[in-house]
Amino acid sequence: MESFTWAKATTDNSEQPKVAVLLPGSGYPVEGPVLFWIGEMLGALGWHVQAVRWTSDDSPSTDPHEFAANAARQAFAAAPDSHQRLIVAKSFSTLSIPWAEEARIPGIWLTPLLTDEQVRSTIRASSKDDLFIGGSQDKLWDGGRKSETAGTFFEVPGADHSLQIPNDWRASQQVQAEVFTRVEAFIREVS
Repeated sequence: MESFTWAKATTDNSEQPKVAVLLPGSGYPVEGPVLFWIGEMLGALGWHVQAVRWTSDDSPSTDPHEFAANAARQAFAAAPDSHQRLIVAKSFSTLSIPWAEEARIPGIWLTPLLTDEQVRSTIRASSKDDLFIGGSQDKLWDGGRKSETAGTFFEVPGADHSLQIPNDWRASQQVQAEVFTRVEAFIREVS
């Protein structure tokens, strides 16, 4: 994996910047439309944004949860020190949810792998107010979380795992605009 600065925070020298880490999916890079615009949004809201890219040397097969957590740890280590941190993760990288829970870092979890038992049990036991966004047509979304009390769940009607409406770019753009509105509201709450 490689980590790079997406946006630098605009703060005076007396305060630590707010730091957000963007984590890609296995086949959805941080330059993908949903992550791209969230990265731009965070930068415009004054956050230092550290992004991750997978490289050809990456091999998450032995322990994918640890692999995703390690990517988050390395990205935070490459960013400026901060007491206010945020993770924005897509799909595969949501396997870092257990690590984020231990580290008490809030997250925006895009198309989380709710079919993964470790992810699901961590969410079930969490007391953090994370934001979970998934499409109703995404088999890995598993209908969102029904019985847990922590976090906010937003299901995009008709959307697939890419948060797109299949074969309808205009409808995809409209539902993604609603996703961005909800993400912005969440970011402002944690700021």
